[in-house]
Amino acid sequence: MTQSVTTARTAFSDLMTSRVVRFLGAGIINTAFGYGVFAILVLAGVHPQVALVAQFGLGVIWNYSIHARFVFGVSGFGRLPLYGLAYVAAYAFNALLLAVLTGAGIPALGAQLLSLPPVVALSYILVARALGVRAGRKDARQ
Repeated sequence: MTQSVTTARTAFSDLMTSRVVRFLGAGIINTAFGYGVFAILVLAGVHPQVALVAQFGLGVIWNYSIHARFVFGVSGFGRLPLYGLAYVAAYAFNALLLAVLTGAGIPALGAQLLSLPPVVALSYILVARALGVRAGRKDARQ
C-alpha cells in the first residue's frame, strides 16, 4: 500500500471517530426524536411553542446520556445541571427563531426545520462547555 493511501485511511478513520462526527451522529438520533415529538404534538393541535417546550423537556436526560458518554467521554451525572442550562439557552434561541420564522409566515413545521442548523451549531458549543470540554482539549476518544 502506498503512503498516500495509508494516510488517507488514517485521516478517514480519525474523522469517523472525531468528536464532531460523534456529536452529529448523536444529533441525528436526538433530532429525529425531538422533531418527531414536536411534529406529533403540532399535528395533534398543540401550540408550536408548547410543543417545543415538551420536545426540549423530554430530551434533556436522554440527550445528556448520549452526549456525555458517547460524544465527550464524560461519565456520571455531575454535569447534568450545567447541561440543563445549556439546553435552556439552546431552547431560548430555538424559541426565538421559531417565533421569528412563524411570524414571517412560515408554517411551524418548516420553521422548526429551518431553525435546526443554527440551533445544532450553538448546541455543540454550549454542550461541550457544559460537559467541561474546551477547544483544543482532546479526550481519550478523539
